[in-house]
Amino acid sequence: MVTGVQVDVESMAFQGYGVTRIEGKVLFVPRSVTGDKARVKITEEKKNYSIGEVIQIIEPSPWRTDPPCPFFNRCGGCQWQHINDSTQVVLKKEILKEVLKKLGRLEDIPLFPAVPSPQPYGYRVRVQLKVNGKTIGYYKERSHQIVDIDHCLIAHPLVNQIISLLRKTSPFFFQMKEVEIAVSPEEGRGILLLHPSSFNPKIKPSLNEFLQTHSILKGMAIVGKQRWISLGDPTLHFTVSLNPQGEENVLRLRTSPGSFFQVNLEQNKTLIQTVLEFSDVMREDKILDLYSGVGNLSLPLARMAKEVWGIEENRMAVEDARLNAERNGMRHCHFIQGRVEDILKDWRQERPDLIVLDPPRTGCKKALDRVVRLAPRKIVYVSCEPTTFARDLWLYSENGYCLQRLSLIDMFPQTYHMEMVGLLTQS
Repeated sequence: MVTGVQVDVESMAFQGYGVTRIEGKVLFVPRSVTGDKARVKITEEKKNYSIGEVIQIIEPSPWRTDPPCPFFNRCGGCQWQHINDSTQVVLKKEILKEVLKKLGRLEDIPLFPAVPSPQPYGYRVRVQLKVNGKTIGYYKERSHQIVDIDHCLIAHPLVNQIISLLRKTSPFFFQMKEVEIAVSPEEGRGILLLHPSSFNPKIKPSLNEFLQTHSILKGMAIVGKQRWISLGDPTLHFTVSLNPQGEENVLRLRTSPGSFFQVNLEQNKTLIQTVLEFSDVMREDKILDLYSGVGNLSLPLARMAKEVWGIEENRMAVEDARLNAERNGMRHCHFIQGRVEDILKDWRQERPDLIVLDPPRTGCKKALDRVVRLAPRKIVYVSCEPTTFARDLWLYSENGYCLQRLSLIDMFPQTYHMEMVGLLTQS
């Protein structure tokens, strides 16, 4: 017998939930979409809202589609496979507008594009899998229960080959609590980053033998409390081909285990092109790239600027960035290891014309005062978290910077996540 309450899903909220109301109280419904008429069971009651679960679709939204993944209703890796690919980017755009109005207090949001991913599936070159005994997969949504998977539709085919390999031949991998897989499509190979519950040195010979007998793997790194242990060559290489101002521009980048790199390589090129367009770099410009990683944005900017300084806390990423600068002949591109707020506190170089920000999800609130004190003419802010992005935009507006341009890049199809680039100028 079907129970629950009948609702009409009115809109979408950040975190990918459909939104409706019961007796005036907001109800968030995972795996629904605007236009659904559904019967919903309330699973959680909070003071100001409730969370429900779809138990029957009475009348589907025209935006609804059949999710192709057999794990979709259980696995928490994707939230939006039930929504048409072409609709997802439209919904993300509306969600971003709403977040900017509510949290960013922006009354006049500039018109902005929303760039869909060329590959709605098979795009992720890096995944993090949880392990418990012989179960390997992703967490179920809103829980720490692992959903056992044998493939992942949003992962690159090379990633899925390695998942299959681990499940078939490698009992010692089930001693880990987490296994990260990263691949380079142009190399046709990948690496493993292993997180053991406790490290047993006796496992090293078995891992080395496994590495030598499976050519799809270049190397592994075992994460320890004090140090990492590397086997083989646990680095990956990517070529970034850009075309700024009509000139072919090719960069060769290395990334090591623990260094951040975008999971969607095609959309990473879109991201870089957008940053270059918004930056509008002049030959005499001096640029600061904060949270610079392996130089993903620093090096393309350095092709057009007088000098670029990247600041990054992760030691491995800084080592990669310095090698990448040398390999690409960027002697005027320098990298400093340390926390952004600490390095900026004692900044002795010339005032930058442009500051580029690509902070973690927590945003750049801690460094904001020091960025403002440097008084760059322009700030280009890259973010994958709309809520902290909106908060920081408001804080910058309080310090004399206004949002001039904005772009949304769908870096993560089939999920509610998105990438944003904003250009701020002194008002």
